[in-house]
Parts: sequence; C-alpha cells; structure tokens
Amino acid sequence: MFKKALCFVLTLCIFSLPASTYNEKFTMPKDDIIFIPLDSRPVNTQNVSLLTNMWGKNLILPPQNVLDDYTKPGKFEGLNKWLNEVIPRSNVYAVVISLQQYLNGGLIASRDIKNYKDYEERLSLLYKFLTENEIKNIIIFSIIPRLTPTQFSDYQYVKYSDRLKEFSELTDKVDLFNQEKDKARLEKIRKSIPTDVLTKYTELFELNEEINKKLIEWTKEGYIKTLVIGIDDTQKFSMSNMVARKLNQYAKTQQISNKVYVLHGADEIGMEITARLANEYYKQIPRFNVVYDVKDSDKVILPYEGADLKKIVEEKISFIGGKTDSSGECILYVHTHENLGIKNDIQKYKNKGQIFGIADVAYVNMADKKLINVLFDLNPLSFLYAGWNTPSNAIGTVISEMSLKMVLDKSILPSYKEEDAIKSFIAFSFIRYADDFAYQADVRNKMYKWAESNHMAKDNIDKKTADKELSIKMKPLINTIKGKYIGEIVKAGNSSVGIKDIEVEVRYPWNRMFEIEVLPKIILQQGS
Repeated sequence: MFKKALCFVLTLCIFSLPASTYNEKFTMPKDDIIFIPLDSRPVNTQNVSLLTNMWGKNLILPPQNVLDDYTKPGKFEGLNKWLNEVIPRSNVYAVVISLQQYLNGGLIASRDIKNYKDYEERLSLLYKFLTENEIKNIIIFSIIPRLTPTQFSDYQYVKYSDRLKEFSELTDKVDLFNQEKDKARLEKIRKSIPTDVLTKYTELFELNEEINKKLIEWTKEGYIKTLVIGIDDTQKFSMSNMVARKLNQYAKTQQISNKVYVLHGADEIGMEITARLANEYYKQIPRFNVVYDVKDSDKVILPYEGADLKKIVEEKISFIGGKTDSSGECILYVHTHENLGIKNDIQKYKNKGQIFGIADVAYVNMADKKLINVLFDLNPLSFLYAGWNTPSNAIGTVISEMSLKMVLDKSILPSYKEEDAIKSFIAFSFIRYADDFAYQADVRNKMYKWAESNHMAKDNIDKKTADKELSIKMKPLINTIKGKYIGEIVKAGNSSVGIKDIEVEVRYPWNRMFEIEVLPKIILQQGS
C-alpha cells in the first residue's frame, strides 16, 4: 500500500509535456476549449495548449492523423467528423477554428489555389456546424495569404516571385493613392508576368477576400462570436494590406467592428485567442507599460510586417483585452537592436510584483544571442521572453503569456489546477530559450551544414537520423539552460515550489529543419 501511495505522489511531481496530439480526457464543466490549429507545428498546438493550461482550461486538439503534415494537407473528412463528434462529448467553454486548416488542410496548403477546389462545399458544412451550435462561443481565425509564393510552389511561380512582389506593392499603392506613375509601372509589371502565373497569384487574394466577407456576414448573423483575420508575411504596401483594409471597411459597413479583428501575424494568433478568452473569463484588463529601445516606434517597420512597430504592439494588446498604460502592472520591453544595458533597464522599470516581458525583435527567425547572454545572469522566471520568427510572432507570444501570468499570480485558479498551471508556465519559458535561442540562433545553421554534408536537403530530411543528430548538437545548450532553472523557486497564487530537474527531448515535428519540438518533463519539489 505504501509503495502504491509513494508512486502516486511521485507521479504528481512529474509533468510530462505531451506531443501535439488529441487529448482524450475531458474535465469539469466548461473547462474544454476545442481547438482546430492553423497547422500541426508545436507553435500552433503545443504553445497554445501550455498557455491554456496556465489559466486552468483544457485544450482539445484533433487527432494528429487528420491534421496536416508539412506539405501534406490535412484530411477534411476526418477533421469535420471529429469536430461534430467532439462537441457533445466535451464540456465546451469555447470552440476555436482555423479556417485554413478546415478549408485547405493547413497554412502551407492554403497558399496554393489548387487546395480551394472544394471550398464551397466545405464552407457549407462549416455554416451547418455553426447554425447547429449557435449557443456556443465560437471563434474563427482566418489568414490573408502571404506576399510571395513559397518554396513549395512550382518553378514558374517562384521564378516570378520578385515581380509578383512588386506587382502586389503597386496594386496596393494604386488603390490607395491612384498615382499615374504607379499605374504605368503596374501595367508594365503586369505584362512581364505570364498570364497563368499572375492569375494564380491574384485569385488567392480575391478568393480569400470573398471567403472572409462571408465569415463577416456569419459574424453579423451571430453564429461566429469573434472573427480574427491575420495578415501573414507582408510589407508596407501589398495586396495583403489592401485585402485587410477592404475587410475592415466591410466589417464597419456591417456594423460589427467590435466583433471582427484584423491583426498582423499568423502563427501567434492561437496564443492571442487563448489569452483573450482568459481575460474575458476572469474579467481582467491587463495594463501594459510599453518600453521601446528605439525612437519613433510609430515610424519603424520591421521585416515581414505591413504596419509600424507601435501599431502592431498596441493592436495585439487591445485584442487580448488589455490596454496601454504608463503605470501598468505589465511592462513590455521591445528589444529591436543590440542593447546590452537591458539588465539596467529591467531593474529600472521592474518594481516588486510587476510582470516584465521582453519581445526580442532584433532579428527574424531567431533570438538575439547577445541579449540572451545578458539575460542568462538573471533568473529566467523573473521575466517572460519571446524571440522567434517574425516580429508579430514574438510580440504576440510574450503579450499573451504576460496576461496569463497575471492569472497565476492572483490566486484565482482552483487549488487543484495550480500545479499544472505552474508546470506549464515553466515549460513554456524553457521552450522559448531552447527553441528561440539554442536552436534558432545557434544549432539550426549547424544542422543545415550537417544535412548538406550528409547529402540531405534541409527541407526534406530523414527524420530519424536528423533527430538523433539534433539531440547531440542541442545537448550542451540544453544543459546550460537547465542550469539556469534548476533550484529556482516558483511562486504563483498560493503555491511555492522549486524546480528539481528538467528532462528534455528534442525532435523535428516535420521532415524539415526550420523548427523543432521541445518536450520538457518538469520535476518539482516543495519550495521553502
């Protein structure tokens, strides 16, 4: 009997972070958030699940075998069947649906016009689902296509990528300013691109606008409670921005601007949605004192973004239900360049009890290594951090986590949920260092070189072999990061626990090397 009890206690002390798969366990009433992700990568599944755990809810994901797998679109029939079956089986607080996963089979699939052939039938089935679940809190998020074709497009399409980019820019400028010089240049560019290539490109945006207008109408009818429209990788002037502008205007004419949100970014939107739901649930309005390390943030446009830095930060704060306030309990530090005095800035701005977050946007697709070296002298749990992929991705991630940390700090979670929430907080923090810094800023290039030397394409790897090499190359950095966490005391709500150990597995979620999946097992001990 004693051995059984001891095993049970030890089991409670170990948090094993699951892979991004369907959770079969259903919890107490109104505790479930059914979530159809943008794609199957950890940033759109694991990240959202951890943040949802932080405010006491349970994220229910579709089975892995119906979701996309890199260039293979998801299986619509299986996904739609699962969605309709899971509703009556769960205690639903909210239903969140990625239109691109539902309609096209994932984000990558949505960038190819061939994956729209059944869109009308699928939209009809989505509408049927909405009408049958009218009383549910249903949120849909939809992404406007990115500026340029992907590397998965056919050769002809990619060949004209630069001209399509200029065509997109000029199309937007003509729509905004109607200048003769822009119209003349646009016509010249148009003639230089083969008709079939240009048609394929423009049809994506036209169809996206048409579909999103339909979603706006369903939102007006009350079937969609909140509609989020994301702007994928773009620039200051583009057809992406033009479509976003038209959709914003259409929402205004339908008098539902308070239910339709157009945000820059894509992969972080699931995290922003769970943060918004948490703030609504707990009736909290996070106040953010935003500190920029660059002057004129309203004039700075960073790579892959279609708006200035200040606008992007403030739109995301507003969407999750927060507001900017110079005396706010949340301090968001936006790091845009090498500022090795940031440690002094943290001490300057951070008062006792305040939540300090760092959005590292100095580089795209990786953390600023010099910044991380400075932060390594600090307790990694004393501030929140994100520095991955595009500026919008990093900004939205850390803003979302900051508002959810408020929930942990307020002692408002049921006591039986506090431990899992704390473990999720630690795991999310650890993943940011292991992924944004260790892999993206260091090991990824080493893995690219390893792949080349082994006659392997970085976008078509042998996963088993690559996973083994990844573990070897990541191990020294993982051990360094673990050393920053082990022994730290975590206080949240009424709980105070120490971090005894962190066991870590790393692997590639897809057979490409752009991103990894980090799976920590957090082992806690009672704090002093």
